[in-house]
Amino acid sequence: MAEELQELNDSLDEQGLEPQSSRKRQIITAVICVLVVAIIAVALALIIKTYVIATYTVDGISMYPTLDGGAGAENDADATNGETLYLNRLAKVKRGDIVVFIPGWNGSDKALVKRVIAVGGDHLQIVDGKVYINGELLDEPYINGAMNNNYDGLDVVIEDGNMFCMGDNRNHSSDCRAYGQVPVSCLVGKCFLIKGMDDKLRKP
Repeated sequence: MAEELQELNDSLDEQGLEPQSSRKRQIITAVICVLVVAIIAVALALIIKTYVIATYTVDGISMYPTLDGGAGAENDADATNGETLYLNRLAKVKRGDIVVFIPGWNGSDKALVKRVIAVGGDHLQIVDGKVYINGELLDEPYINGAMNNNYDGLDVVIEDGNMFCMGDNRNHSSDCRAYGQVPVSCLVGKCFLIKGMDDKLRKP
């Protein structure tokens, strides 16, 4: 009987056919592989969403015109329908980066979006409404008009592990000029993509 079954299998192989049990095994194996891949993909997506990528909705005017805080962005600090920022939670920050952080100023747990102006080891000075980093004038084409002289004379060396952030709408931003440098540990993430009011994507 075994010899006859083997002969049948050999005959099916010669005809380019496979025994039914073999086809079932292949189908089951393929289904299992697809399920495993799907489970891994979902798990990776959840890990990335939880630990790597975050989103933030711009709701104020401190970064105008770089970021739009929604209807009445220039005058309405309570606007909550602004652009969406996609944040990398793991990225290291450098000067010029747009970041979101929770500084805890005045006991608040509100997240803020600002631009990193100086990092640990930098010497920051404000003279005649202009920012100098390590003795060199900082080129700031992104700010919304000239900065007023309210913080002239500010002279600070940024401690290691800290950052100094300001809003691009320099005269309508509460930031490190008033409250001091911020620990990098307060960082929520660095902006790597912006979803505009027209739903178009752009880089910061």
